[in-house]
Amino acid sequence: MTVEGAECGVMDACEKAVTLEPDSGMILDSRGVARALTGNTAGAIEDFQAFINWTDSDSDKEQRQGWIDALKAGKDPFTKAEIDSLLER
Repeated sequence: MTVEGAECGVMDACEKAVTLEPDSGMILDSRGVARALTGNTAGAIEDFQAFINWTDSDSDKEQRQGWIDALKAGKDPFTKAEIDSLLER
């Protein structure tokens, strides 16, 4: 499978999950990551904002707002340091 094929498969899975549970912040958050990684900046921002509105975790809200700010600035929020931080959770 090519990288492009994997991205397509992930996006398909995310879209199906959102269809099944459109109010799940966790699913929207996952789709936001997939959208960001596939270049759908506007969609990623929309999903991360929905997650911020959904979660009660201040630290998660702060992290996602940082991702939104980076995307709006045309930057990749998923730096090596950010990915390492996510993997440690």
